[in-house]
Amino acid sequence: MSTESIHVCHFNSTDCKGVIRQITNSTKIPITKKESILVGMKLCQTHYNKFIVNEAHKLEYNEICSHPKHNEYKNQSRNLNQKSKKLNLEKVPRRLISVLQLDENAKICSLCRKKTDKDPDYNVLEEYNIPIPKKNDDDNILKIGNHTYSFRKDILYNGEELKQFESDYQEIIAQLTVSNEISLSNKIKKMSSILYKNQRSLKQKPIYDPDEFKNILEIADADLIGFFDELYEGTNPANKSEKTNNNNKKKLVSLCYFLASINNKYINGIKVEIGSYLQTSGASATSIDTLANLGLSVSRKTVDRKKKLFQMNMNNLLIIIAYKIWRNVYFKY
Repeated sequence: MSTESIHVCHFNSTDCKGVIRQITNSTKIPITKKESILVGMKLCQTHYNKFIVNEAHKLEYNEICSHPKHNEYKNQSRNLNQKSKKLNLEKVPRRLISVLQLDENAKICSLCRKKTDKDPDYNVLEEYNIPIPKKNDDDNILKIGNHTYSFRKDILYNGEELKQFESDYQEIIAQLTVSNEISLSNKIKKMSSILYKNQRSLKQKPIYDPDEFKNILEIADADLIGFFDELYEGTNPANKSEKTNNNNKKKLVSLCYFLASINNKYINGIKVEIGSYLQTSGASATSIDTLANLGLSVSRKTVDRKKKLFQMNMNNLLIIIAYKIWRNVYFKY
């Protein structure tokens, strides 16, 4: 779908990271980016994730049923004691296009498709066609879950039967896709592995910028694409100001570090900085240890050990600098 190249990303900004990918005719460009992302462009991994992968995920996640009475049907069938699930959408059946006055590419959910056939606002219209019932032949019936398929000696099916078969098939595929989705616990484990590598192997400090943090996770593991966005959606951003939403994103970054530290105690970079800040601010050893017991900081002993290590490194650095200055002066004269 894409090729690697050594050329510069089209956007050529400080955000550019990762391999360069060229947009080809086979690249599935989201409809919202058709005008800005063109075939032939070269994008780095960061911008490819942002404009291609993440945008497609966002459109799919926010897709809604186009049926004009969807909300009415939903309220009639809603069980208030259960959480609402993501809709399984399908292309509107051809027999209902003129009845519902929808575009042939519009999608409706299975609930609305079933409710329409029972709704007198639609099933009495002249252009309405009833669904063709499946033939009952006990010797030629196959049941898969909630779906029933009839086998026939002749392989010729009419158009409506084929469309019904395709609709049922797409519904099964959608259910399988949901069931195979990476669980939250596995996403946290994957995130922890990335943050552990950054801290222990690459010696990197904690990243507090939400966009940079999100990009690092998504570039390192494709299963984490959209993970941070899902957490952000849980903060109900539509009802909050831009300033509050930006603050919540920063809080989510800290939350991710704390979740990772619960999974792996050696991911403690942010806790070390909190402990060091508390000690510098004059907090007592008891206060620091109390916060450490709550999982919000490292212990006072760890802070002291990190401080001694930092001072030792600084002393070694000063010795090296002094030696280089002396050497330059000595050999100059």
